[in-house]
Amino acid sequence: MKALFLLVFAAAVFGLCFAVDKGSARLLQKAKSRDSVRLPLRYPILSVCAFLCALIAGIHGIHSKSPLFICAAVCFLGVGIYGLYAYHNMKITYDEQGFLLKNGKFSKKFAFGDIAYQRVAITKRACCLVLCTKEDEVVLYSYMQGFEPFLQAAYLGYCKANGLDPEAQEWHNPSDHRWFPDDIDAEK
Repeated sequence: MKALFLLVFAAAVFGLCFAVDKGSARLLQKAKSRDSVRLPLRYPILSVCAFLCALIAGIHGIHSKSPLFICAAVCFLGVGIYGLYAYHNMKITYDEQGFLLKNGKFSKKFAFGDIAYQRVAITKRACCLVLCTKEDEVVLYSYMQGFEPFLQAAYLGYCKANGLDPEAQEWHNPSDHRWFPDDIDAEK
């Protein structure tokens, strides 16, 4: 009986891993087909894992009458809800004229010509690129989905709006994360 239960449990875990793998591949393919920048897929994947941990901790807490496991289940549930909320409410959509930043209830439209300069911070794992406009700052990270295509479209839109030749800009170097003039270059 125990061997049968172990076999069913192993099959269920394998099936769940297979379903998550196929689902994340489809999500990634769907995300790449849109003109948008989103948080990485690890947010919804970790949210699903947090929901599973909440379910397991909740069942164990109720079965063994342990308030510690019930509190852990509530915490895991909160982390899962926050991860899904953050993933679905933060995105940047763009077209040829500009981009729309949506973060929760905050929504603001920018034209590519509004970009004044950029600031870059590079670490071992990621690059933080801050697009400084005349009014606000837009922070992007290299691990976001759609990072490179958005910057390429923004650079072409910036050059078109400012009457610049995209091929002739000496400060433009995508391999060094220099898409726009640095603030030192912008002051000249």
